Amino acid sequence: MIVEKLQADLRAAIKGRDTVRTMTIRGVMAEVTRLEKELRRQPNDTEILQIVKRERARRDEAIGFARQAGRPELVAQYEQEAEVLDGYMPQQLGEAELAAAISAEMENGERRLGVIMKTLKERFGARLDGKTASEMVKRLLEQG
Repeated sequence: MIVEKLQADLRAAIKGRDTVRTMTIRGVMAEVTRLEKELRRQPNDTEILQIVKRERARRDEAIGFARQAGRPELVAQYEQEAEVLDGYMPQQLGEAELAAAISAEMENGERRLGVIMKTLKERFGARLDGKTASEMVKRLLEQG
């Protein structure tokens, strides 16, 4: 389970005095605990991956703001945090595999973006990058 890996990595980071890794994993664990209280049960791996994915997106946004503000030290910190989070993300879906899945849906007669995206999310879960998938679906639907 991902929670056990996070806990083990947190212990190792604390022992190794890796402050960036410690802070990042503690932030994820805090979100997991919050979700656990909200759900009143232990979150499953899919829910935890969504937390990691959301935290990763926050780092991307923070990197953009830090660049605009001309703060290279913050850019470097957020990039390090993003690398830590990337270690918990599943291998992203390749473009060829994504295109094949979209084409298969279109061959089945589906022409609506929302329905295709819902099917892709159900099929691939956290491996799917929603933005990339949405752009590819739109492009393939335009082509016909």
